[in-house]
Parts: sequence; C-alpha cells; structure tokens
Amino acid sequence: MKVRLVGPAFAQLGAILSDLAAKNPNAAKRFVARVDDVIDCISRFPDAFQEVEDRPGVRRVPLLNYPYLLFYRVLIDEVVVVAIVHGARKEPWEYL
Repeated sequence: MKVRLVGPAFAQLGAILSDLAAKNPNAAKRFVARVDDVIDCISRFPDAFQEVEDRPGVRRVPLLNYPYLLFYRVLIDEVVVVAIVHGARKEPWEYL
C-alpha cells in the first residue's frame, strides 16, 4: 500500500532532520533509514500497529532508538502519515 506524508508530518520530519544534521550528520542518516524502515513496514502491514486511544483510525509507531512517534491513518487505498513528534510531548491532537 502507498504511504505518504502530509502537512505537519512532512514539516516535522524536515525540522527533525535539520536539527539532527546540524548536530550529527550520521545520526540524521540513521534516522532517515529508521523512518524508511517503518514506512516500509506500514506499507506492508498497515493495521499492525497500536491504535491511539480516543482517536479511532489513528495508529502510532515508536521509532525505536529515537524518542519519536509516527502517527498515521489507514485509508482505502493509502496510508497517510499525519505527524512525527517527540515522545515526551503531549499527544499532538491538533494534527490528528
């Protein structure tokens, strides 16, 4: 299934990568690889990850080895990543 990033998720990913690359370019490359792995997994098994309580249709994936969560929705013909946020932040309900 096709996976795409929309709105806030695209901007959030850019901000995370910009920050990481400024501090440690190799960490930024590893982060991109982790996100790519998660997106590949979501594309093959879109319903495999935990659904967010009180947000029907929204699922979340922790980006292991990084303190970030990826939030997404499964639609009929695609998966839409709606947010990528630091796990210590309050749930990003304004994005979902």
